[in-house]
Amino acid sequence: MRARNYSIPEVDKLKAKFIAGRIIPAIATSTAMATGLVCLELYKVLDGGHKLEDYRNTFANLALPLFSMAEPVPPKVINYRDMRWTIWDSWVIKDNPTLREVLQWLEEKGLNAYSISCGSSLLYNSMFPSHKERMDGKVVDLAREVAKVEVPPYRRHVDIVVACEDDEGNDIDIPQISVYFR
Repeated sequence: MRARNYSIPEVDKLKAKFIAGRIIPAIATSTAMATGLVCLELYKVLDGGHKLEDYRNTFANLALPLFSMAEPVPPKVINYRDMRWTIWDSWVIKDNPTLREVLQWLEEKGLNAYSISCGSSLLYNSMFPSHKERMDGKVVDLAREVAKVEVPPYRRHVDIVVACEDDEGNDIDIPQISVYFR
């Protein structure tokens, strides 16, 4: 039936087993290769003290066969006022602040936040008047109510993404913010 659905030549049961028998070892081989490469990089992370040039990005295609390794590109460093960060960084806010407190915390850094999201849901946007009612809500509570985030008992934070601009209206990319509530 699958052959008919996808317009591929039909085969008998024996031939289908033969084809599947070739696929299973290929899956195991590629999984083992990917796991081994990830473990090699993890050893470097756990060992610590390695320069960026010591790490490798690997592209492998067993069908060609092609195996290509490259050094990762360093992230763009953003300088704003007396601060520096990259997209690899993360900012932390503790004690489960309200939306208003997060906006004030960012204003103290000279950043005007106009949008705050959690997952695929918008917790705050300055363009929507109804979002002003959420200003005194705790960020984690809003993440649960609006974004329908289910926070497991072992988790102590939720991550939010904030869109900001400077005083001249230029967009400023800031790191993801982890809001701790325990």
